[in-house]
Parts: sequence; C-alpha cells; structure tokens
Amino acid sequence: MEHHVDLDELARRLEGVMPEWRERARVGPLTWRDERASWPQPITPDRAAVEVPESLGLRIDYGDDEIEVCVWTGGWADVVWVADGEGDSLCPEFRDVDGAYAAVVQTVEDLLT
Repeated sequence: MEHHVDLDELARRLEGVMPEWRERARVGPLTWRDERASWPQPITPDRAAVEVPESLGLRIDYGDDEIEVCVWTGGWADVVWVADGEGDSLCPEFRDVDGAYAAVVQTVEDLLT
C-alpha cells in the first residue's frame, strides 16, 4: 500500500482534540494495525507493538450513538456510525495528514452535535 498519510502525525494531532471530545462522549483509545504483521493482523492500542502502521482507528460512543473511524495510510478512511437508531457509512479520501485530520474531526463533530 502506498503511504500518503503519516499515521503517527495524525495520532498526535487527534490527541490534541480528543480531550474536548471526552467532555461530551466516551472516547476509546487510538488503535493501530501493523502492515507487516501476519494475517490476521491484530488491532492494538500499543503503538510500540506496531512496526509499520497501516491503519489508525478510533471509536466514540455518545449516548446511544456511536462512530468507528479507521484511517488507512493509503489515503482513505472507513467510517461507520449509528445515530438515532440508523446506521450508515462513508469512505472519505484524502492525500495527506491535513486531509485525514479534517475528515476525522468533521465526522466526529457532526456526530457530537
């Protein structure tokens, strides 16, 4: 997979906004998947256990609503959410960490408002 998004930088930037989200919702830890791990590739909150990050995940619960975001270093995110009893998904694309950050923050803020 081509690496367009520096997931370590994205994690640092998201950690800056996560305290605000925690004031309004239950925010899980950031999770990682290692590109070089053997199949099935485990998901872990331990960044030190990941040699080459392939994805960065986040789960947020807000009352009965929830969202899961998985950002792939290749330049897209898988987003699944349930709001007001209805589920949906989307797959934003981006070319860099700025685009990934903007997509994640906008998606989470839409859920929390």
